[in-house]
Amino acid sequence: MTLQETYKMVISAEIRAQKLYEALAKSFGKPETKAVFTELVVLEKNHETKVREIYAELFPGEDLTVRVEEPIELQGLNLGDPKAVLDFAIQREDLAAMIYLSLADQTHSFEIKKLLNKFAAEEENHKIVLQTEIDRLQGTLEWFDPSELNGLMED
Repeated sequence: MTLQETYKMVISAEIRAQKLYEALAKSFGKPETKAVFTELVVLEKNHETKVREIYAELFPGEDLTVRVEEPIELQGLNLGDPKAVLDFAIQREDLAAMIYLSLADQTHSFEIKKLLNKFAAEEENHKIVLQTEIDRLQGTLEWFDPSELNGLMED
């Protein structure tokens, strides 16, 4: 795969991520969960725009036609199981982070390398957001340090 093809693949993946999060925003009933997915759509659109700008800088005048196929990896995914869907989204964010790190290793431009590494870190943050939603769904989310309760609980 050429570097140009890799960038096109990344743009395609960002568009698929946007579509996934748009669908999840519609399907999850809780407003706070919908808001999380809506925010992720915005973040993924930002990545797409920036990667398109990098492509234009690296390959001036080159065609940037991107095919966005329906993600075959959704086949067999139980879309009615919120945890399974969130786990799937976490896996996709992990893959995106690895791809950005790989692209950063392949570029010679310090600015582009810096931006791609930033995107990888942002994808890692997206994973944390998604894991927080899993914790919220499972009722295991704690917004405090349990050790703060030491001495306040009766034996």
